[in-house]
Parts: sequence; C-alpha cells; structure tokens
Amino acid sequence: MFSRRDMVAAKVISCALTCVGLLSAQIPAPQTDRVGFPAGYTTTFKKLLTVDRPDNGQIRVVWGNSIAAAVPWWETNYPYGSVLLFEAWTSKRDAAGNKLLDANGRYIPDVLGTIFVKRKEPGYGGAYATTRNGEWEYVAYRPDGSVQTSPQNSGTCTSCHIQAGPRTDWTFRRQQFGTPGGGTSPNAVMSQYAFIPDNVTVKVGTTVVWRNEDEVEHQIWVPDLYVNSDAMSDGGTYGAKFDKVGEFTVRCLLHSGMVAKVTVVK
Repeated sequence: MFSRRDMVAAKVISCALTCVGLLSAQIPAPQTDRVGFPAGYTTTFKKLLTVDRPDNGQIRVVWGNSIAAAVPWWETNYPYGSVLLFEAWTSKRDAAGNKLLDANGRYIPDVLGTIFVKRKEPGYGGAYATTRNGEWEYVAYRPDGSVQTSPQNSGTCTSCHIQAGPRTDWTFRRQQFGTPGGGTSPNAVMSQYAFIPDNVTVKVGTTVVWRNEDEVEHQIWVPDLYVNSDAMSDGGTYGAKFDKVGEFTVRCLLHSGMVAKVTVVK
C-alpha cells in the first residue's frame, strides 16, 4: 500500500479504484476469503500513514497489525501474519463545495467508503498465477465488514501491486526520505506533513535546502530571516542562507502544525 515517495500517492489510489472489480473477470484469483475483515482494527492496529489527495479531496489512511507495524521503513520484507489495511475516505466540504481544513491544514474525514485489506501467510497468493504478489492475498470490505471486492475479483489488486515488485514485498511503501530528483541535495525534506529531520545543525553562512516530498504544496517561512518561499509542489526545493549564529524557527505557511528548527553554529 505505500513513491518516488515509494509510489504511495498515485499507485495506491489507482489500486483502490481498480480493485473494486474492474477487469477482474480476466485475472485469476482465490475463490475463498482467507484475508478476513479485521473487526476492531482501529483499536488493535497501528495507524501508519495518512495522505490527503488534493486533486479529488480524498483521504487515505493506512493501518497495520502489530506484526506489520513493527517493520521499519528500511526493511524490505514483511513477516508472515502481516495485515495491511487501507481506508478510502471522502473529505468534508462547505456549501460551495470547497474542501474544509482542520487547524493543521489537513482535510477533514467525512464518509468512509472502502476498506482494502491484504494479508501475508505461508502458501498464500498462488491462485493469482502470473500476477502473484509473493504470499499476499487481498479483499476489499465495506465499513460494516461485508465484502465489497470478493476474493474472486481481487486479481486487479495484485495487478496493481505487482508494480511494486519483490524489492518492497509487493507493497507501496513511503520512505522516510524521498529520493532527490537531481540538483542540490536537501538538508531536510517535508514528508507526511512534517519536517524530517525537524532540527538541522549547520555552520554559519550555510544555505539550508528543503525539498517537498509530499503530494500537497508546502511553503517555507523563516520568521527571523523575514524570508519565505513560494508554494512548492512535490519535488520543489527552497534554500535560505543563515549568516548568524543561533536557533531559527522554520514553519510551513500552509500547515500550521509543521514546525522545525535550524541551529547555526560557528
């Protein structure tokens, strides 16, 4: 489920749209549900990722059971027993149809539509034949636990996740640090509505560069320097030169919850 930031943005949502049953008749798949709806997952699973999709206002929330959630981002394989779950939400709108935002500039969840679930167990996945994703199997459910995309129609899910490949265990995973597309390497990135790292230490006279690795826009603001960037799309960078020793607060003008610090030393 998690590109350049590990393909989480475009790939996850395209999987979700396909997985509701389109083209499923042509793709081999299991005939029985061995995944199982994880009732009570909001209390027993760990929330791994929340992504706002700006083009259509959808919100995607990824959860993992204790086994999957224990896998650090740099590991490339999930143990048997791992369960990953992806919620697809609509976001709240005002009377004019504009997306409403919370105090941190995030979309506000409205209606939960589909819950996509994948489970890894020994021997799973063989029925998918040429689209097999290792030992994962997939089913999509409604919020009440009833089946929305049956196991027989889940071959479209593997057809999407096969693009992730064995390197990431057929899972679209968000890396903590995005891969720069060229140019100046960043001192920090903006990812999942946070500065990573949130405290950068540099020598006086250094130009600190931030790179946006979120699919939404961010805008750097350094109050003490009286400088701010334009709104930056995914992959955009901004640099600010620090000519004085001290600690400087860095904020995102578009998302008030994003705060970081630059420490400048001699």
